[in-house]
Amino acid sequence: MEFLGYTGDRARDAATIRRVARNQATLRVLNEGMDNERDHDVMAFRCECGELGCNRLVPLRRAEYEAIRAHPRRFVIAPGHVIEELEHLIEHNREHAVVETHAHLSDFAEQTYPRTA
Repeated sequence: MEFLGYTGDRARDAATIRRVARNQATLRVLNEGMDNERDHDVMAFRCECGELGCNRLVPLRRAEYEAIRAHPRRFVIAPGHVIEELEHLIEHNREHAVVETHAHLSDFAEQTYPRTA
């Protein structure tokens, strides 16, 4: 798969980074709409990466998802979907990874956080 606007270079321009961040924010809102009353059941959430055409599902229990969502700069992704120019790895296991947007790029992630008071 190729990343949104990826031109083949490792370095991405500002416009590409913005597109990737918008995609992450949109998928985060989609995942927020998931409704599951049972905390112990595993649910399938959409990977919140910036890959064009990514349709991977990430299995999480509600409590795991809530722990990720407690931080406005964190996103749940499929393993191997880290975009190093935008984020760094916080947690990794066989089924999912958690990334956090770099501090100098965090404004958009924080502004689009769906749980703002």
